[in-house]
Amino acid sequence: MTLNNKDSHLYLKFENTNSTLDTNLLPLKFSSDLILDFSSLETMDEAHLCSLNQINQDIINAGFCLVIVLKESLSITSSESLNIVPTLIEAEDYLEMEQIQRDLGTSL
Repeated sequence: MTLNNKDSHLYLKFENTNSTLDTNLLPLKFSSDLILDFSSLETMDEAHLCSLNQINQDIINAGFCLVIVLKESLSITSSESLNIVPTLIEAEDYLEMEQIQRDLGTSL
C-alpha cells in the first residue's frame, strides 16, 4: 500500500488485495477527503466491498468524501453509495467538485 498526503486529500494506492482494508483503514480518524486507488487490482471480493461501504460511511459522517479508482472491467455489486471512477484524474476532479460544493454550501 502506498500512502501520500496531498494538499487537499489523502491518497492510498493498493497493489494487491492481500492487505485487509479493515485493519488498515477502519481504525483511522478521517480529517480530509480520501482517494482509494484499486486500479491495479484484477478482482474485488465482497469482503472488501463491505469494508469500503463502512469506510465510506465513516468519511461521510466526518464531513468528507471518498472516491474509489477501480477498473471499469471489474463489476461489483452494491456500489450505489460509492463514488467509483476509472482513473486517478477523474477521482481528483470529483474531489475538487465536492470541495467546491462544500465551500459554496451546496450539494447535489
